[in-house]
Amino acid sequence: MGIFGAAKKGFGMLGKKVKSAQRARRISKGERGATIKGVKPLSGKIPPYVGGTAKERANQVRTHFHVKRIDKVNEAKKQIQTGKKSLKDMEATGQAEQRTDYKGKPTGDYRAKDIQKK
Repeated sequence: MGIFGAAKKGFGMLGKKVKSAQRARRISKGERGATIKGVKPLSGKIPPYVGGTAKERANQVRTHFHVKRIDKVNEAKKQIQTGKKSLKDMEATGQAEQRTDYKGKPTGDYRAKDIQKK
């Protein structure tokens, strides 16, 4: 490999501008772009399923996110139910035991049963 090959390999990025370095230099000197004061409504990308006037669009998007939130809550409830079911199965097979409070009432909290204890 000649001197030009080594220089080409080692200094490949030397002549090119690096945007992140330029941005960092600009910010360190206090030179920044104009601050965004606000965004106009409906100026961003609009999903293809959303149509109509501005008010109708806002309502459709709001409804869509509400439905997504409902689905998330239902999924979490489902996970809780399956977890409780599996804990009860573990209790029935002697792998786990339910904790009790000082009066002996079950608390709903489970712990793994130590098989070594006798």
